[in-house]
Amino acid sequence: MIMKKFCLKIMYPIFSFFYRVFRLNKDDCIKFFVQINNKFTYKEIGKSKQKPKKILLLMPHCLQFSECEYRVTGKEIRCRMCGKCEIKDLMEISKKYNVKLSIASGGTMARNIIKNFKPELIIATACERDLISGLMDTVNLPVIGILNERPYGPCLDTRVDLNKITSILENLQR
Repeated sequence: MIMKKFCLKIMYPIFSFFYRVFRLNKDDCIKFFVQINNKFTYKEIGKSKQKPKKILLLMPHCLQFSECEYRVTGKEIRCRMCGKCEIKDLMEISKKYNVKLSIASGGTMARNIIKNFKPELIIATACERDLISGLMDTVNLPVIGILNERPYGPCLDTRVDLNKITSILENLQR
């Protein structure tokens, strides 16, 4: 946990500064630190005598089909299971693996969900900048970060690799 904190709170800002100075793609820097965070989280889970039971799938609202009229953020996910976005699949994964699925409209809502649920492990999806911000906010918690895919640009009908989520949950059950 100490090395994870060191990497996210000290090394990331230093690397980020140099990426800006040398006009490098900051998203590459973030991807690198998300990978480092995940390695530390897997190591932490591996050292634990018992596997996490209270798992939170924390997803961004931009995964929802942009023209959908039903709200999926908040306490109750009101998905109609039409299949036009991955919310339906995430709900099925959540049910199959008995994990909580929450969809947040932003960082404040995500922090409140975490505070109220008190998960033992978080599997979170977001774009690079939101994900690194979330990792910095939850540095004391085990979080596995998965970058979302943005085929239509930022914040619009984004996608997540459902196979990655399923694989993580399968490995936790072994």
